Amino acid sequence: MIKKMFQKIMWKPIAKLSLFAVLVWLSSCSVYRQNVMFRTESELNTELLRSSMAEAGRNYKLQPNDILQIRIYTNKGEILVDPNNFLRQELLQTAGGSSANRGNQQIGQQQERQDYTILPSGEVKVPMIGFVYVQGYTVAQADSMFQSKFETYYRDTYVYSQVVSRRVVVLGATGGTVVPLAHENMNLVEVLALAGGMPDNGKAQNIRLIRDISTAKPIVQVIDLSTVAGLQKANLRVQPNDVVYVEPVRRVFNESLRDVLTVLGAVTNVLTSYVVIRNIVN
Repeated sequence: MIKKMFQKIMWKPIAKLSLFAVLVWLSSCSVYRQNVMFRTESELNTELLRSSMAEAGRNYKLQPNDILQIRIYTNKGEILVDPNNFLRQELLQTAGGSSANRGNQQIGQQQERQDYTILPSGEVKVPMIGFVYVQGYTVAQADSMFQSKFETYYRDTYVYSQVVSRRVVVLGATGGTVVPLAHENMNLVEVLALAGGMPDNGKAQNIRLIRDISTAKPIVQVIDLSTVAGLQKANLRVQPNDVVYVEPVRRVFNESLRDVLTVLGAVTNVLTSYVVIRNIVN
């Protein structure tokens, strides 16, 4: 009597655990796509992205939090076109003694990088000329404005600046990487190479280039790099603040099997306990 009651009691949790394992297995197909990002419900407007790329061109507009690297030279930047160092040597020779060391330091300091962050107000604070509003300006326009303001203090001023904070975010199968843009003509292939290349678990035929992601209507283009034809059709040029998403390959069987084995392990432990207790009862 006790034996039959024990078997009846123990069978119920075992049956429930087994049923739970089966349900986990059947639901795996939907569960293991929850981390796929940037899915769209409508057709993608690729023409809008292409026109955006064409319009942007080399006319990147400065915005708050951009970091500007500004270099300022006199005499129309004469020192930049001094291939044989004649000008530097002449400066050092005419300076003489300890003054030569100071001249050498000044030349070195002139070549050092000077970075300035654009404030939320759209202004950047530059030595001697103070706060200058640059938001919405291109780099060339900002250079012209800096040059005109420095003309008050120097003659034949030459200003060269560039944005050193431009970047592209790569997400998905690559694991997540922030790639700085070394120049304005960087393309998607270069960005992916800097992010570590195309991983084994990445879908080369489903790469999404997303622009204006901070706006209400981001622009998305799906790019297929698995074929040469797809490479030729895609507009691969990237812009600052773009997001590149490489969709990962979902190995549903392996991932679901791993979770099911965890549940089956719990079932096995219960069965083992059942056998041990049954032997004790008998």
